[in-house]
Amino acid sequence: MISGIGTDIELLKRFKKRGMNRRFLDLVFTKEERDYCERKKKPYVSYAGKFCAKESVIKALGKKMHFKEIAILNNKEGRPEVYIKGKLNKKIKCSISHCEDYAVACAIINKNGK
Repeated sequence: MISGIGTDIELLKRFKKRGMNRRFLDLVFTKEERDYCERKKKPYVSYAGKFCAKESVIKALGKKMHFKEIAILNNKEGRPEVYIKGKLNKKIKCSISHCEDYAVACAIINKNGK
């Protein structure tokens, strides 16, 4: 049974200007997330996707959380997984996509955990 859903979209151009500020990155992303994004050819694209995913999770949960309480980490297959306060939350499923201009993410909370 679905108990929450959230989505977010970011304009990459806007995020690139704002998002590559080191102070902003340190406030929003965990070290593991930053390490992942920095390995990419265009890090701002991955940062924007993970930012959208965090926003989506917050909307799906329906409560305020600090961005760093949520980590979006990719598993061995490359799929994003949601960690809340350092623990994998198997009840929250997340999908991230991006194209030339936008990044978008969706999060769904399944009470049954499947």
